[in-house]
Amino acid sequence: MKHYLMLLPFCILAGQAQDIQWEQSYGGRQADYLFDVQPTADYGFIIAGSSLSVPSGNKTQASNGDLDYCIWKMDEHGKEDWQKTFGGSGSDFLMSVRCTADGGFVLGGTSSSPVYPHPQPLSNAPKYREGGRTAPSFGGNDYWVIKLNAKGEQEWQQSYGGSGQDDLVAVVPTRDGGYLIGGNSASSPAGPAPSEPGGGTPKGQKWDVSRGNMDYWIIKVDGKGDVQWQHTYGGQYADLLKSMEQTVDGGYILGGYSNSSTAQGNSTAQGSSTTFGVTGGYEKTEDNFGKGNDFWILKLNKDGHIEWQRTLGGDRDDQLFAIHQTYDKGYIVGGNSNSGATGNKSTTNKGGTDFWVLKLDDKGNTDWQQVYDFGKADVLTSVVENEDHSFLIGGFAQSEKTKDNEGINDYIVLKISEKGENLWDKSVGSDGEDILRKAIMTRDGGYLLAGTSNPENKGKSRKSKVESKKTVGGVDTSGQLAGAEKAQAAVDGAVQDATQTANDYVKDQANGVADGAKKAVGQDNHSRVKVGVGPVGDVLSSGKGGNDKGGNGGSGTAQQGPKPGLSASRDKTTNYGGKDFWIVKLKDKDKKDKDPKAVEAFPNPATTFTNVVIGFDFDKGTAELYDLAGRQLQSFKIDSRTVPVDLSSYPEGIYIVKVRTNKGEGSMKIIKN
Repeated sequence: MKHYLMLLPFCILAGQAQDIQWEQSYGGRQADYLFDVQPTADYGFIIAGSSLSVPSGNKTQASNGDLDYCIWKMDEHGKEDWQKTFGGSGSDFLMSVRCTADGGFVLGGTSSSPVYPHPQPLSNAPKYREGGRTAPSFGGNDYWVIKLNAKGEQEWQQSYGGSGQDDLVAVVPTRDGGYLIGGNSASSPAGPAPSEPGGGTPKGQKWDVSRGNMDYWIIKVDGKGDVQWQHTYGGQYADLLKSMEQTVDGGYILGGYSNSSTAQGNSTAQGSSTTFGVTGGYEKTEDNFGKGNDFWILKLNKDGHIEWQRTLGGDRDDQLFAIHQTYDKGYIVGGNSNSGATGNKSTTNKGGTDFWVLKLDDKGNTDWQQVYDFGKADVLTSVVENEDHSFLIGGFAQSEKTKDNEGINDYIVLKISEKGENLWDKSVGSDGEDILRKAIMTRDGGYLLAGTSNPENKGKSRKSKVESKKTVGGVDTSGQLAGAEKAQAAVDGAVQDATQTANDYVKDQANGVADGAKKAVGQDNHSRVKVGVGPVGDVLSSGKGGNDKGGNGGSGTAQQGPKPGLSASRDKTTNYGGKDFWIVKLKDKDKKDKDPKAVEAFPNPATTFTNVVIGFDFDKGTAELYDLAGRQLQSFKIDSRTVPVDLSSYPEGIYIVKVRTNKGEGSMKIIKN
C-alpha cells in the first residue's frame, strides 16, 4: 500500500479584527494567473492557475509550452509543500481545483494543446516532458481534467470536447465518488453519438449539437473520468455557466448568465441529449428583462434533467458569478449589475456596476436582495457561508483616480448578515491592478483571498514586453517564449471576461478568450499594499449605470463602502513578475480561534480511503490501524501531518487509528461503511 505523506506545520493564530495575518506572492519572471484556491484538511490550502513563467522567482517547475497548469500546495502559513506543472505546447488554462475523498486532488481546465507524444514526430515540436497532455484532442479548446494523488502525482487524465470551442469552468466531486464537470461550449459533436453506428469513440466526445452561440455543457463522470451522462442547456444566443455545486437531494444547481431569448428550435425536450446532427431545442424558457445579460439559474435532478429554472435581472447587464446552497436548502446568489430597479431587480445601484446579492428559497423564489457599491466597476467573484449563516462576499473594485480621490483597483471583501446587512468590509491591494478570483474560509475560521496581482499596471495601456533571454538559470527558454505574446493576450482576455461591464456583455464571450490588449510581463517590483482606502466618494458615472428608478420601483438602496477609519497599509513584500499569484490571509474578529485536534480523519465515515490529520508538529513517528478485536492490520512510519489510509480491503465496521510520535500521541475511531 502506498502512503502519500506531506509535511505540514502546526498553525498558531495571530492578529486582530480583520487584520492581515500574512500575505505572499507566488510566481516567476513572466506572468502567473490564479483562478482557484481550496482549503485542505491539514489547515493548509492548494492554489491553481496558469503560468507563462520559466523557473524563476519562487517557481521551480519548467513549462511544457506557452501556458501551463500550475499547482501549489501550501501549509497554513503560506509556505510551499510542493508545486507541479502540467501542460502541452499550446495554451492550458487551469480553472478549477478540488480536494477528493482519497486525499488527492482533481484539476479541471481548458486546453488547446495537441496530444504528446505526437503520433508522428514533428521537427518543431518541443521536447515532451512529464505532465504533458496525453488525453485526446477533439478540436479547438477542450475540457482537460487531471486526477492527482496526495503528493501531486498524476493518476489519470481525460479530455472532453466537440469540434469547436469548449471552455471548462469547474469540476466538482460528487457523493458517489465521481465528478460533475461543467463549462461552456459552442461545439457540435466531433463524431457520431453513442446511439449512432460507430458512435461513442473516442470517449469524451460531445454528444449534443450547439443550441446557439455558447451553451452550458455539463458532464457527469465516474471516479476514473468515464462519461455517465452529459447534457447541453442553452438558448439562441450566449449562455455562460460560472458556478455549480451538488445539492443535498443529490441533484445540482447551476448558475451563470444569458442574453438568450425563449425562441424555440426544432425540439423542446428539456435537459435531454439530442441525436447527432439534429438541431437541438432551447432549454431556456424565460425571457430576459433587459438589453444585456440576466442571471440564469438551473436546478437539475441527479440525472441532469431540469427541475426548475429562474431568470433574474433588470434593464441592462447582470452577470452571475457565484451560487451556493445554504443551510436552509435555499440559495445565496451573487454577481454584478448595472441595471436599475427594473425587471425583478428591486434595488437601485449607486452607479456604474455594483455587487448584486440575492437570497432564494428552495424553489428559486427571492427572499431578499441587496446591492453593494465600492467603485465604478465592482465585480463579485465569491460567496462563502459562515457557521452562523452570515456570508463573506469577495470580489474586486475599480475606479479612476481624481484630484480628490486616489481611486481603487483592489481586492474587496465584505461580511453580511443572514439578511444581507453589511457587517464590515475591507479593501486590500497593491499600487496596480489586483483581481480577486476566490475567497475561501480556512479550517481555522479565517479567510484566504486569492487572485492575480499586477502592481505595474496603473491603468495605462502599454505595449507587450516578453523576456528575450534564450536561457534562464541554464534552461533554454527560446521555445517556451516564442509564443508568449499570444498566450499573454489569451490570459488577459480571460481576466477581462470577468471585468467587462454593461454593453460589453457580448464582446469576446462567444469567442472564448479575447484578443485583448497585450500587457507587459517580466519586471521585479516592490509595491505598497493599500488596506482600507476610505470612502470612494461619488463614483464616476459611465452613462450606463443603474440610477434610474423606473420599472417596478426600488425598495432597497445600495450599500456604500469601504467605510472610513480602516487600518493602515502594510508592504506587499514580494513581487516576482508582471503578474503573480497573490494570497492574503485575514482573521475574522467575530470568530473564536479554532485549535486543531490531536488526531482527526477525513472523511469519516469512509468508503475506501480516509486521511488521518495530525494536529501538532513532530519529527518522526508511527501510525497503526486496529480492528475492534485488537488485531493490528497496518503499521507504518510517518513523517508528515497528513496520512492517507487505505480501507478498501476491509469489511464494514469500526477501526482504531493510533498515532505515536516524538512530540505526542493520539487515537481515534474510523467508521467504514
